[in-house]
Amino acid sequence: MLSSIIKLLTERETLSVQDISLSLGIESSALRPMLDLLERKGKVEKMELPCKKKCAGGCTQSDAMTFYKIVT
Repeated sequence: MLSSIIKLLTERETLSVQDISLSLGIESSALRPMLDLLERKGKVEKMELPCKKKCAGGCTQSDAMTFYKIVT
């Protein structure tokens, strides 16, 4: 699965957690630990857009607001 994530990001450059989840058919809750591992290994870089709603956590849009890209 890790190689599928890397391949997808290589092909499409930057994707949200939501887009990766949909493309690979995996729940975002299962995807996030894999993305964290790839980030720790220096394979991908995480980019988060600031939330404009100012809610107190539990944001339902976080998967659409967190992006990953391949580290070159």
